[in-house]
Amino acid sequence: MYCPQCGTEAQANVQYCRVCGSDLKDRGPLPKIKEILGRKKSAAERREQHLTKGVVSLFSGAGLSTFLYFLSTALVLKLPPHVIDQVPFEIDPVVKVIWLLGLLPATAGLGHIIAGLLIRRDADAQPHQIDQVVPPRELTDQPITSPIPISVTDHTTNLLEPDRIKPSEAHKKAQTLN
Repeated sequence: MYCPQCGTEAQANVQYCRVCGSDLKDRGPLPKIKEILGRKKSAAERREQHLTKGVVSLFSGAGLSTFLYFLSTALVLKLPPHVIDQVPFEIDPVVKVIWLLGLLPATAGLGHIIAGLLIRRDADAQPHQIDQVVPPRELTDQPITSPIPISVTDHTTNLLEPDRIKPSEAHKKAQTLN
C-alpha cells in the first residue's frame, strides 16, 4: 500500500502515513481518470482560449516592445560618456535592436489568434447523415429495372454529374442504333 498524499510505501495495518501524516484508512472514492485529466474541451472553448491567449500576448508584447524602446533610449541618453566608453561593444546597435524582444510575445499572440480563427465552430457536430434509408432489394427472378453501376466510381460520378449519360444508357442507345 502507498500513501495517496505523498506516495510513500506504508504497511497495510498502519492508519496514518509516517512521512506526511495523512489518514490511510479514510480514502473515500478514488477519482476517475476523466476527472483527473479533465474533460475534452469543445471547439468553441478551444477557439475562445486561443483567441484570449492571443489577444493578451499580442498586446503585452506590443507594450513590452514600447517599454524596451523607451527604456533603452533613456538609458543611452542618461549614461555619462565615460561609462559608454567603458562598455566593450557599441551601444547604439543594441539600443536599436533591444525593443525587438517584445515582438516575441507579440508574434506568439498573433499565432494564437490565427490558430483560434482556424478552429471551426462546428467541429464537434455530427457528420451529415442521409435522411432516408433505402431498404435492400428483395431477390426475385425479374430483371433489375435500375441497373447496377459497372464500377464503384461510376455510381459516384453519376451522383456528382447527373447530366452525364450513364454507361448503361449509352449501351442501350448503341443497341437501338444497331
